[in-house]
Amino acid sequence: MSKQDYVWFSLSGVLVWAAVTAFYAAFAPGLIETAFWFYALNAGLVVGATLFFFHLTARLRRLKRRGWLLAAGAFALPGLAGAALVLAFFQQVMPGSAPESLGRYGAFVVVAYGALLALALERPAKPA
Repeated sequence: MSKQDYVWFSLSGVLVWAAVTAFYAAFAPGLIETAFWFYALNAGLVVGATLFFFHLTARLRRLKRRGWLLAAGAFALPGLAGAALVLAFFQQVMPGSAPESLGRYGAFVVVAYGALLALALERPAKPA
């Protein structure tokens, strides 16, 4: 992977994390956390969006499958750092959220980046 690839994956990861966090902050108290099914559906959508944008960035950068693990690290690291800051200052960042939302947001992040890790570690299909 080139330095430019690291920059693009990091930038893409920051944008995805910021969008997901803004969505969670805007809709968690009123919609997402009202019922388990809303929460589960939104968690699935977040995972899908995270994996989609990672895959899109990998395709646009023409990155070979063997470089996906480092690319996933570059994609996830800024988001994990941002999520750690959000979790540390949760009441200041999301003042309208209930205290239990802290764990739910943390689970949101862990599930999304766990799925990204699983995608990056998946072996490529062997050609027929």
